[in-house]
Amino acid sequence: MLCICFKFKGKMNQEVNNIQSPSARTVASGGVNEQGEHSGAAASTQTMNNEAGAAPSTQVAGPELTNTQPLKKRKANANGPRQTAACWEHFIRLPDSEVDKPTAACKHCHQRYLCDPKTHGTKNLNTHITKCLILQCFLKNGPNQTILSYPAVEGSSLVPVSSRFNQLACRKSLAVYIVLDEKPFRTVEGEGFKHYSNTMQPLFIIPSRRTIARDCFQLYLDEKLKLKAFFKSDCNRVALTTDCWTSLQNLNYLTLTAHFVDNDWKYQKRIISFAVIPNHKGETVGRKIEEVLRDWGIRCVSSVTVDNASANDVAVTYLKKKIKTMNGLMGDGSYFHMRCCSHILNLVVLDGLKEKHTSITRVRDAVRFVKSSPQRAAKFKECIEFAGITSKKLVSLDVSTRWNATLFMLSSAVKFQVAFEKLEDEDSSYREYFGPAGPPTSDDWENARAFCVFLEMFYEATKLFSTSQHVSIHTAFHQISSIYVELKRATMDLNSIFASVGMEMMAKYNKYWENVANMNNLLYFGTIFDPRYKLRYIEWVFNNEMYYDRPVFAKELVKSIRENLDKLYFWYKKAHDQTVNNAQPLASCRETITHVETNTAVAARRPSGMARANAFDQHLEEQNSIDLQNELDGYINSKCVKRTDNFDILVWWKNNSSQYPILSTMAKDILAIPVSTVASESAFSTGGRVIETYRTSLKEEMAEALICTQNWLKPSFTYFKDLQLMEETELSEDIIAEFQKISVGEGSANAAAAGCSSSQPPGCV
Repeated sequence: MLCICFKFKGKMNQEVNNIQSPSARTVASGGVNEQGEHSGAAASTQTMNNEAGAAPSTQVAGPELTNTQPLKKRKANANGPRQTAACWEHFIRLPDSEVDKPTAACKHCHQRYLCDPKTHGTKNLNTHITKCLILQCFLKNGPNQTILSYPAVEGSSLVPVSSRFNQLACRKSLAVYIVLDEKPFRTVEGEGFKHYSNTMQPLFIIPSRRTIARDCFQLYLDEKLKLKAFFKSDCNRVALTTDCWTSLQNLNYLTLTAHFVDNDWKYQKRIISFAVIPNHKGETVGRKIEEVLRDWGIRCVSSVTVDNASANDVAVTYLKKKIKTMNGLMGDGSYFHMRCCSHILNLVVLDGLKEKHTSITRVRDAVRFVKSSPQRAAKFKECIEFAGITSKKLVSLDVSTRWNATLFMLSSAVKFQVAFEKLEDEDSSYREYFGPAGPPTSDDWENARAFCVFLEMFYEATKLFSTSQHVSIHTAFHQISSIYVELKRATMDLNSIFASVGMEMMAKYNKYWENVANMNNLLYFGTIFDPRYKLRYIEWVFNNEMYYDRPVFAKELVKSIRENLDKLYFWYKKAHDQTVNNAQPLASCRETITHVETNTAVAARRPSGMARANAFDQHLEEQNSIDLQNELDGYINSKCVKRTDNFDILVWWKNNSSQYPILSTMAKDILAIPVSTVASESAFSTGGRVIETYRTSLKEEMAEALICTQNWLKPSFTYFKDLQLMEETELSEDIIAEFQKISVGEGSANAAAAGCSSSQPPGCV
């Protein structure tokens, strides 16, 4: 009888649960009401009374029934706690506030499915697991599975990389992409970028522009810490280049670049500051550089390369005084101020071209005529086709204040001489444009070619001075001496058109490079530390090419260079000896402090075996010190290394550093010195692209972070190699021509097929 009552009660509770709301069902099953009381039994009783058909309005309220029996805990499941379905490892339940019905989304492809346990269950979820492509790829490779891929670093081979998706790594790579390719932060909000990103990796959550800006700045802070550690571990002394620039915001920016050769004998350069300064005064520039050096912990500076602005003289003097107090100068600081060779060469050429030559003026007017309107340019193209000129490059108009632009204009114009002459015959407006003087004559074109050859020498020297991918100071004297020889030859030929030009250039040249007192001796030292030339090459050039008519002057010049080199060498030797002595113990005992005294005098006078060995070691140290004193003489008097095309001066010094420990330290510091400020000026080109018209509101700190981080990351991707890229116009023309050939070929094939089918349908194959 008792069993029947229990069964009836259970059936009634099940029916009550089916008609109640979820909240009432919770209470009916023994849940907790709003007052926190267990009222499951009372609710069940009330519900059963209503089911029996009793009218609540006429029923007399009886005494409230309370459960006096103690609550019993559910017996633990023998198989452990209740387990959820395995499919929920790959699905997530969406909040009820976002969907109308219970819905689950795949964690991998974000596909949604209804998941009401009463109407749907988990069958559709389990079916999706077997069809989800992203999940199947992940399960196939495994969480620890790796694949072979080419890294971003140039010159590396295949490396194993993880195939597992990493959100943080993708965000960091996106920040690197923004910094390296100089993209605006709004790139991540572009529809095209979103489409591309979703296609490449649907799991990647694209950050907002604010988030990516924070990631870029955090990348800057992380890379700065790494670079500071690199300076401490792999850099003994740096050479600086600096320059100033005014942006579109009318803000004065100063850039500071550090150059050095690391412990692995690799040339390095890093932009360590791109900051705003209130003005371009010398003391302001000097104070800012001092502040940057203190921030980076840099104390030892070999030289500062600047242009010839008078404010830079004040800045270098101030900075030299401050670094001297930190005992960071190289030697006595005589070579601290390095003037930009590219800037000096530019002044030399401009002095020679300040008086406009008639031939250059006429060629410039001819180019200006064909560039003045589309109709004239079209007419000139017809003349080019008639002349059969196949050059793709067109003429370009120069800027009269930039001699290299004049060189480019003349070089391109002389190629179209026949086209210009054809234009003169067919277009009367071209002849009227020049007035009584007329268009360029054949003599003018010959003079233009002569100027091209003459200016080409200066252009090649400027390119060698301006290189920032490898060391260049060891090649500077070669260019300086060649320019002197050519200018001297031009001034001696009075019948040449370059006689007056050469005299003006020679006067400016002698102002900076003839007198040893004005010229930085490091330009000579760079050639001396080239084992292919050494001091003998300088002597030979002085005596046979430059000053063959002044042998006494040449002899005194070589003597002065050698004395200055000896002075610097002994300074390095003193520093080297102090380092060696500090590395050794402060006191070394060849014998123990206390000995057991013997009564025999013979035993007292007999040297022990350890004492003799120590005495021999001392003799070797003295002999080595004598050899070190002659290290510079031994290097200069040794044979020169044979010249080869693939010779690397840093590799040679790395291989011979054990033979020349002092000279190798000197070579590491001297060869790292740049002879031009192009490395710093190139930062302004990047700055002009980063701080563009549409980004003038970019903060100074963010601009510095973007420009410096790009400079720090580039060596990891390109190893400072020059990229040989095709011009955009040539690339576009090649692509268009390629597709035109494809379309023409397809059209011819279709026409042939159509003709064949219409004329001979049965026999056409």
